[in-house]
Amino acid sequence: MSASSLPLQRIAITGSSGLYGRAVIRSLRTALPHAVVLGIDAVSPRSHPPDVFVPVDIRGSGCDAPLAAFHPDTILHLAFAVRPSRDAAAERAVNVEGSARVLATAAACGAARLLVASSATVYGAWPDAHAPHSETAPLRPRTDYSYAAHKGEVETLLAAFAAAHPAIAVSWTRPAIVCGPGVRNFLSDIFLTLPCMLLPDGADTPLQFVHEDDLARATLAILTANARGPFNVAPADALTQRQLARLMGIPALPVPFAVINAVSRAWWALRLPWVRTPPGLAHYLRHPWLVDSSRLTRELGFAFAHSSREAFQTVLAPQQPGVDSPAA
Repeated sequence: MSASSLPLQRIAITGSSGLYGRAVIRSLRTALPHAVVLGIDAVSPRSHPPDVFVPVDIRGSGCDAPLAAFHPDTILHLAFAVRPSRDAAAERAVNVEGSARVLATAAACGAARLLVASSATVYGAWPDAHAPHSETAPLRPRTDYSYAAHKGEVETLLAAFAAAHPAIAVSWTRPAIVCGPGVRNFLSDIFLTLPCMLLPDGADTPLQFVHEDDLARATLAILTANARGPFNVAPADALTQRQLARLMGIPALPVPFAVINAVSRAWWALRLPWVRTPPGLAHYLRHPWLVDSSRLTRELGFAFAHSSREAFQTVLAPQQPGVDSPAA
């Protein structure tokens, strides 16, 4: 049976306990209430649990048997090591090697659709970039920012997988910075803990923020349409760093990029507390990496319910106990 004729009835989600996974499950309960969801994650669900949950770390072979036994028509691979790690081998084992294993399992278990979480950071942050980027723009992730570099490697795997398995509708999302109530990640930690907004070389860089509910709805729209290939996911508006500072009630301070870069690397190397800024992230606060999400609108009729401003303001709301979530 082809992907176009097989309905979404049995949906497997790796990373089901994370922000993205929980948001998708929440949307599924409304849009497809009869669908059965298998959740695979190393962390047990604390909210919006799947129908069936298997506690598995994707670095091993533990997810192979549960996926095969579940017979999914759709697989969402959302598991990724988001929080920066100083153990580069372990981080890559989850992000790249784990993704390769999930792809192999998807082919073996007969899934009709496969959607993978990528990131808008794959376009890179460069002085010669022509943002906003469409999905056809070249991918140039910063190799000194492991999160973006690993997403770029996974997209290379995806392109090869899609070419080798034309019967499977393979798609992937490239969201901007994901926000939602109670969300805490290393980017929100920077925004919420620094006494001032640092402007690298005085740059007032614009940033896009996507609400978790919009990301989940876009994901379901892609799956329902059996769409293929990459989809940018971000509202059209953006907030500059000075605008972010005003929303947070803090000053914006121009600082030489060389100083920010040196301090962030030293801070990371010395394992100092407070700001967990990985090397390379400073470039994404210096150069624009905006995306154009018109493919979602043009091909799928999707409309964002929340602006970047509205999405970011959910982070500023009184904090509930949160979980680590994708920065982008």
